[in-house]
Amino acid sequence: MRKQGIHMKKFLVGLGALVFGGAFWACSAFDKTSGTDEQSEGIVALAGKKISGKAQKGPLVKGSEVVLRETSAEGNLEPTGREFHTTIINDSGEFRIDSLDLESQYVLISAEGYYTHERSDGVRDIEEMLGIVFDYRSECPMRLDAVSNLNNRNTANINLLTHFEYKRVLKLVGEGKSFAEAKRQASREVLGAFGVDISVSSAEDLDIFNTSEGDRTLFNISLLLDNRSNWDIRDGERIGANYDGYIPYVNIDSADIDCSKLQKYIDGFANDFADDGVLSDTIMQILASDAYSTAMDYSHFEFIDEDDMREKEGGSSYEILSTMKKRYEFSKYLFLNYMGLERCTEDLWGEYREFHKPIQVWDRGEDLWVTKDSGYYLCNGFNWEMTTMEHIDSLSLRIDHENGFMTDLRDGQKYKTVSFVHDGQYYEWMAEDLRYNINPVVHSRRAKGNRPVGIYNWTEAMQFSESYMTRPVSNDMMDSLHQGICPDGWHLANYEEWMALIDYVGGVNNLLDETWRTSREFAFGKDLIGVFYNRFDFNLVPMDKKYLEVYYHTYEKGSYGKIYEMDESTRTWLATIEDEEERRAIEEIMLAPEKGVFAFEMSIDMTRKREETQSKGRVRCVKN
Repeated sequence: MRKQGIHMKKFLVGLGALVFGGAFWACSAFDKTSGTDEQSEGIVALAGKKISGKAQKGPLVKGSEVVLRETSAEGNLEPTGREFHTTIINDSGEFRIDSLDLESQYVLISAEGYYTHERSDGVRDIEEMLGIVFDYRSECPMRLDAVSNLNNRNTANINLLTHFEYKRVLKLVGEGKSFAEAKRQASREVLGAFGVDISVSSAEDLDIFNTSEGDRTLFNISLLLDNRSNWDIRDGERIGANYDGYIPYVNIDSADIDCSKLQKYIDGFANDFADDGVLSDTIMQILASDAYSTAMDYSHFEFIDEDDMREKEGGSSYEILSTMKKRYEFSKYLFLNYMGLERCTEDLWGEYREFHKPIQVWDRGEDLWVTKDSGYYLCNGFNWEMTTMEHIDSLSLRIDHENGFMTDLRDGQKYKTVSFVHDGQYYEWMAEDLRYNINPVVHSRRAKGNRPVGIYNWTEAMQFSESYMTRPVSNDMMDSLHQGICPDGWHLANYEEWMALIDYVGGVNNLLDETWRTSREFAFGKDLIGVFYNRFDFNLVPMDKKYLEVYYHTYEKGSYGKIYEMDESTRTWLATIEDEEERRAIEEIMLAPEKGVFAFEMSIDMTRKREETQSKGRVRCVKN
């Protein structure tokens, strides 16, 4: 079980190039030029300029402060000291500044205040339906920065992407790059760090509530970072509330939060980008660990497409599924990009990759986050699972046993055998399914036509009358070693022997081989995934390639008979019950036969007993 409180984590999309056109040429002040935002040439003085926008992590709340700072006509992005102040006018994060007279089109904008955690309209619908109101206001305020060219631009949004590229743009311009070149490079580097490959016009154009790829990427990054356990670090441990974008919850008291940690966490991205345009492993390891957990938790979305989601379009289902799908894709590619891994596909089944980058994982035994600086990832055909070389080696390491052969004298068929000692007892099993052909005659309407050789119903396996497919079986019919359809000197494997076998080999996976693999989508839908080899030469083969499961007829000595033996005192008590219908119902329950074990069902990494007689199953025999 994953840690409660770390639930439905952040989610993922693709790998980064933000495209801007043109170049900036340093000309004399007040030159009037035309062109798109980042293509303007020279310094342009602005008179009576109006600007509006939205400030979003989630949206900054009404009343939050916005400051626009003028920069020098020298084009070096140095502030002149003139500032223009306004406030957020609604809880959508909107602001406006009118009648700006500026000596340069390049401005520095900051917005600071509490924000509202993002969640979809679909979740709002659910809240209204349930009559539940959650407090989505952040525990701490946040400051976000942006640097923008207002020439030919009337809107400039402020968000995490503008904040992350802010100091990098200032540094690149200080090193001699034009503003347009600096913006292109910084944007490319920021998105590239998150493993995103999209084309957007400018970070100032993005809005978490719009639907373009760029907007959704901003939304995904905003969700990914909106996790208190990432920044509220105490004594080196991640604690606090995890917010997944749907229903937030807090698992520690909010009164003791040090809000300076949140701003330091957000500024850490901008400071880290500023130097070389790359996020350090120290910062990325936490995001990558969240991304890995999300990709694993949401991995079923690998096979959910647009048509699948549209089928759930009623109410808010489509929007929620669509958001989860994007979170999965975004998280998957962020993790792969950080670790330098290719996608895990069927062709890579059983292959592993060594890593030497720090990533945090939840240690279930210690109940805390730990950092792994190196290790291995194993491809199970669907996703990469962190593991050790010892585990990888163990998957193909032979389990101690002896191989042999036996011959069924009834038809001369030869079978492989496997023998071992477990808890001081010697076992010798057939290492193949029984193939004795009894040419079954159809006695019931449930069984139509002859079945393939090696497929029997329970009474055929036990050599009982067909009527016992529905009638109770008594204990006096069952020998402790019941031969059934097996050859002389051998008996049908009972439930206790199956359990001893599974215990000896350490799990049903160690009885399987690659024949249990099937199409990725179908196997994943049944949670039938894993890497396994025929380590025990047991040759367990699924009954079909669709469901990847197999039934073996079995029995459990002493599990049959009546639940309750009626004695004289019980009969006397029953006679006191006046209601005849009630009395008969009690008698029926008390005298009902106890259910026994009739079949042993196995699929990948799962075994269970079945208390119903099976019309189709296989037989394994054990030597007496």
